[in-house]
Amino acid sequence: MELTLRPTSESLPALRRCAARSLRTVPEEVIADVLLALDEAVSNAIRHGSAGGGLVEVSLRVDGGWIEMRVRDRGPTRQLPTLPNGPPPTLASGGRGLWLIAQLVDEVVLERRGRGTQLRLRRRAESRALLHRG
Repeated sequence: MELTLRPTSESLPALRRCAARSLRTVPEEVIADVLLALDEAVSNAIRHGSAGGGLVEVSLRVDGGWIEMRVRDRGPTRQLPTLPNGPPPTLASGGRGLWLIAQLVDEVVLERRGRGTQLRLRRRAESRALLHRG
């Protein structure tokens, strides 16, 4: 799946529908995690990276037992955030998005791309419950 979205929250329902169709071969638990992580990543790109009107590019593919996602905004990005080591303080006004994403996927890579930011995510395509039984 590859989409280019307008930087508005009205784009999110279509994103979720397209992503869910692309994930129809993976367990429901995994779909729920991926949809939430992708929704949060795109919401962050809209809020922080593409507030100036730049489009947001999203891709998702299932390949070799992994779900690979990419969310790219067009900036302007003032400073690349750092990935959190733990949950943000209870009364913090922000910072929960990247922490939540990191709880839902197996790999997170945040990098600058041109004037914008790219977030690459990977999640195993099988249920974590199955992984821990083996």
